[in-house]
Amino acid sequence: MTERLRNALDAYRAHTGRAASPEFAVGTLDRLGLADRYVVVESALGPVFVAWNPRGVSAVRRSTDADDFEGWFRRRFGRRAFAADGPNETADLVRRALAGEAVDVAIDLRACTPFETAVLRKAAEIPTGHARPYAWVAREIEHPRALRAVGSALAKNPVPLLIPCHRVVRSDYTSGEYVFGADAKSRLLEAEGLPLQAAHDLVRSGVHYIGQPEENCFCLPTCAAIAVGDFPHFHTADEAYASGLVPCNLCRPVAA
Repeated sequence: MTERLRNALDAYRAHTGRAASPEFAVGTLDRLGLADRYVVVESALGPVFVAWNPRGVSAVRRSTDADDFEGWFRRRFGRRAFAADGPNETADLVRRALAGEAVDVAIDLRACTPFETAVLRKAAEIPTGHARPYAWVAREIEHPRALRAVGSALAKNPVPLLIPCHRVVRSDYTSGEYVFGADAKSRLLEAEGLPLQAAHDLVRSGVHYIGQPEENCFCLPTCAAIAVGDFPHFHTADEAYASGLVPCNLCRPVAA
């Protein structure tokens, strides 16, 4: 029991002359921000446990049962998670988000370091049907040499699926590691319409950029589904510039 909770319960007993009920204790934890609520929600990978608090969603995790999830949550965050006892707006938003709706879901990243938060915020910008290399994330957050640290931060993502860390891939456009497993990562990307194998084949042949003359720009092979389209291929950015194209404003390919 934390000192803040103990003080709150002692004050309750002093004023009422009664011991606090379990419901009171849980409510007190809620108000002090020392506990989260959780539900089980369907996702593209099957049922997942989702926890939240007044700051936002704090965890998304696959677990064998409630005890397993609660134990993991307490070890990870140092506070309790309790099963939700009724309908909740945040849980409804999460259900809609995991079903593919474009809804805003508040995320609680206070357990992450500033660097980890920067990595996760950048991953959250990657649209459905796209992917970006680890090096792209490192460059975008102004730590271009921190590829390994970027990977470690993504591995610690407390809210996978809501922050789509599965959309960050290796520089050769193979899937790489994922908190729910490499196979799950590949399935998610495929379901989102990303031709990752086609992008990998292009890079293996030396092609690193794809032109979109109608848009007057060039892109990464994983800027949506252009890897399988009939577009000009470039080995270097200089080749693309020489064709009169400029970097795509969405995938920002230069130096990726």
